[in-house]
Amino acid sequence: MSPRAAARLESLGFTKVYDYEAGKSDWLAAALPSGGRLAVEPSAGDVVRGDDIACHLGERLGDVAKRVRAAGRDICIVVNDRHVILGGIRGRALDGDPNALVDDVMQLGPSTIRPDTNLETVVSTLRGDNVKSTLVTDQEGRLIGTVYLEDVERKLAGTDDS
Repeated sequence: MSPRAAARLESLGFTKVYDYEAGKSDWLAAALPSGGRLAVEPSAGDVVRGDDIACHLGERLGDVAKRVRAAGRDICIVVNDRHVILGGIRGRALDGDPNALVDDVMQLGPSTIRPDTNLETVVSTLRGDNVKSTLVTDQEGRLIGTVYLEDVERKLAGTDDS
């Protein structure tokens, strides 16, 4: 909407008014409110979990591994100060030299999806790649969370709690 239209809505008392220029696809990828047919189709944003363990460049692997293990997890998502995903450290890589830097042991460029990705597409991709989860980011590459195949399948079967 135009800046003038946004200003008019604000003058009428609306408190959540956006002057958004990037387009509908970008709006949906940002998981912003929507209407119409796409608003009712289940998407990755409906099942994303936001409990990932994040770490930063410059951290020692031993410190990161302790946090990851204490949380009962096996992966740390490497992010920068803006929470943009840079890489990941998982599984046995966490058992490496505890004095090594995250920078030197992380796997670069993990695959990601946007929150507006249709769940049928998500399940097809995960099964095709033979993986159980994928990271979800916003349009700037910032970590939102992780989508798990089991959650997607439950949602599509109508057996989830949401």
